[in-house]
Amino acid sequence: MGLVSLLYRRLYVHRYDDEGWLKYLTAEDFPGLKADPVSFDSDGNTLRGFFYSYPDCRQDALIVFCHGIGGGHLSYTSEIAAICRAGYPVLAYDNTGCFSSDGKDIGCLSRSLADLDHAIRYLKAEGIFQKYAHVYVIGHSWGGFAAGNISLYHEDIRKIVVISGFLSVESILSGQLDSMKIPLRGLIVSRIKAFERAHAPEYCAADMTDAVRRGTAEYFLAQSEDDAMVSFPRNIGRLKELFPDQSYLICSGRGHNPNYTRDAVDYMRSVFGAFERNKKQYATPEQKKAYFADTDWHRITAQDPDFWSQVFAFLG
Repeated sequence: MGLVSLLYRRLYVHRYDDEGWLKYLTAEDFPGLKADPVSFDSDGNTLRGFFYSYPDCRQDALIVFCHGIGGGHLSYTSEIAAICRAGYPVLAYDNTGCFSSDGKDIGCLSRSLADLDHAIRYLKAEGIFQKYAHVYVIGHSWGGFAAGNISLYHEDIRKIVVISGFLSVESILSGQLDSMKIPLRGLIVSRIKAFERAHAPEYCAADMTDAVRRGTAEYFLAQSEDDAMVSFPRNIGRLKELFPDQSYLICSGRGHNPNYTRDAVDYMRSVFGAFERNKKQYATPEQKKAYFADTDWHRITAQDPDFWSQVFAFLG
């Protein structure tokens, strides 16, 4: 295994588990929110999650929610609850190598798209997809990449919401390696693309530019221009230039989370910023847990009602 592959595995391609020092909100933290367990296969790994809903939810539409890297779907329980409060039932699950799902690691960055493909296949095989007049997909970051590209594999997904998502594996890598000189950056990206081809040949070349151009789905694309994790100009900013007829919510000052309230973003930056500045003091899991013990997790994940009202107006 080459040096680039080793570094790629160390940075991205490993397991992501709950290490016990952050609190992840669950359905029990949202009175009345129902969570029915679900599991399905994705290339030999069992993925686990829940169908979420409030009483008297809609019977005509289902939303599949795709989580970002670094956690599992419980990192997004506030988002899921907000969607369910609007009347939609939601399928949310942990990707391969994440939290409750199987897998020694995530395999590769293209895996989120592969797992979403298998989630839709599961819904179709079980007759669940056919029960609904509409099945929509929403994804954030790594999950936004999956959501934005799923129409390449399922043309019957008609509306897609991408939050801070990257267009392709190449676009996220190029953005994060932007400070490198072009020859070195090109070499690293080519090696990682080879890694992706070896691990996910059906999905590694997916590019949201192709998906939007195909025209089988309508897109709502949201990102903050100051996103430090996913380059705005290389991703949703580029789509806005190429396809101005799609629906966009472009903001500033929200970092990687344009769906959060301004207070939530500021509070998150304060809590995690202080942690990073003093992380030498928090070497053990017990010390980390103690630092975060007084964190208000509802406040730090508070959802912007205006953001979601625009999403729900788009979905209909």
